[in-house]
Amino acid sequence: MKHPLLFATLALPIAYSKTSGELCRGTGARAADGNWYCTEVWAITYRNISQTGAYNRTTSVDPSTGICGHERVDYPATGPLTPLFGEVSMHLRGPMNVSQLAAYQLPGEMHTLGKRNTVPFYNRRRAMNKRDTTEHSTQAPFKDSDQIKSPRKRTFNATTSCSTHTVTTTTVVTACDQEKTTSAARPAQNTTYVGPPLPCMSTPVPHASQTDLSSPNCTCRDTVALPTLTEHLPNPALTISPATTANKTNIARRAAPDWSRVAYYTSTAPAQATGFSFLANLGDPQKSGTFDYAFGNSLSYVTSDGGRVASESLPFSGTLDTSEREIAVFSDKSCDQDCPYWRPDATSHFGWSGSSKAFFIEFQMDHYQNRGVDQGLISDAPAWWFLNAAIPRVLQYGSDRNNIPCSCWSTGCGEFDAFEILGNGEERAKSTMHRQGNLQGGDSNYFRRPVGRKLKFAVVWHYPHITALVLDDGFDFSTALSDDRIQQLVSYDADSWTHSLFAIGD
Repeated sequence: MKHPLLFATLALPIAYSKTSGELCRGTGARAADGNWYCTEVWAITYRNISQTGAYNRTTSVDPSTGICGHERVDYPATGPLTPLFGEVSMHLRGPMNVSQLAAYQLPGEMHTLGKRNTVPFYNRRRAMNKRDTTEHSTQAPFKDSDQIKSPRKRTFNATTSCSTHTVTTTTVVTACDQEKTTSAARPAQNTTYVGPPLPCMSTPVPHASQTDLSSPNCTCRDTVALPTLTEHLPNPALTISPATTANKTNIARRAAPDWSRVAYYTSTAPAQATGFSFLANLGDPQKSGTFDYAFGNSLSYVTSDGGRVASESLPFSGTLDTSEREIAVFSDKSCDQDCPYWRPDATSHFGWSGSSKAFFIEFQMDHYQNRGVDQGLISDAPAWWFLNAAIPRVLQYGSDRNNIPCSCWSTGCGEFDAFEILGNGEERAKSTMHRQGNLQGGDSNYFRRPVGRKLKFAVVWHYPHITALVLDDGFDFSTALSDDRIQQLVSYDADSWTHSLFAIGD
């Protein structure tokens, strides 16, 4: 659910040390107009992303009607329902060459994932049990010529002969003249209900007329009460400021164990991956994932170049040629009864959950223009970002036939853009926190795009913050990292001019 032209307009004050503006003033270049402009930094910390709030969670996707159902979820400041503290998926857009990729977690936040079913590369067709072939007996035959192109990010809205499908600056074009009825969706799989009955949240609708989103168009379910959800918080003590979170938890800091590498990828021939699965929005019922005329292609396994659907989990080659190629990276654990709701028949995997997790990458982003003829697609704009894993498992791009966003993205279930090029051929990579309807924003400083060179980069969740940072060239993606090493990476020096601090919450 990436929106490269959606700029954050929420300016939040920084409570501690230098503000982003002061960093720009201190190290930026002064232009002829007398203004100071932002500068390259080595690290950006988004301080205190932990607040209470709410979003609409998807409970059903029905291809026979083209309608998605939702329920309102009110979340606390901690726990698996809190945006980005629950499961996240990782996303890559070209042009990009990836040399290494690694995911780390603390042992206390690994045990649940460790019990899941691993999908080995090459030797299994599907992450789920084999589909009953009779389940698709009413579905229109799938042909490559019928396939809806995987939706991409555009700079304008497009209108087809039936309707306009828009989520902010993302346009989803469907084959409206070829809509066909498919079999009904399966019931919601292990959907968790939280809190008292509440109406759905209002979501933006691009029509001029007002729509009551608590009406049947929202297809919202009532919620039922469950016991309070809690989550182990292994690192309550903060390295940014002792006043930042000391009052947020009474849990005493204990010596933390090492962070274990739970997934690793290298492109060194032959490409190898442990703990990762590589997917894309290319679903084909004959291979993996699914397709229908209401919602297009679901997630599926993908060939090593990210360009075609595959029948089984394959290692990534490491190269995404242009911005026309995107892949979604999940764990190698297939969804089971404990996985939150996912689109029926989609290839679905667990992401990585917890308030302490870290992702490391080595990549290069040389300049290559798109090869396609569609000039609406963003070109030469690589990116690395994270989504609430429920978004791609349901529908990363698009709305239902009531023009209501199908996934929880539009109501703020969480996206973090770690390293994103926003314009064609830009040399500056920005970062942004998207949580619509909740606190969000983006730091004004930037990272330098690695053109003609490799760059090692990391994103570290260290409760209740997220830090994105450039690593030393010699940094080793070893099988374990000590907690002290992680704390050194994310520690903030109030006198630093290369580490920016951006306040999301107090």
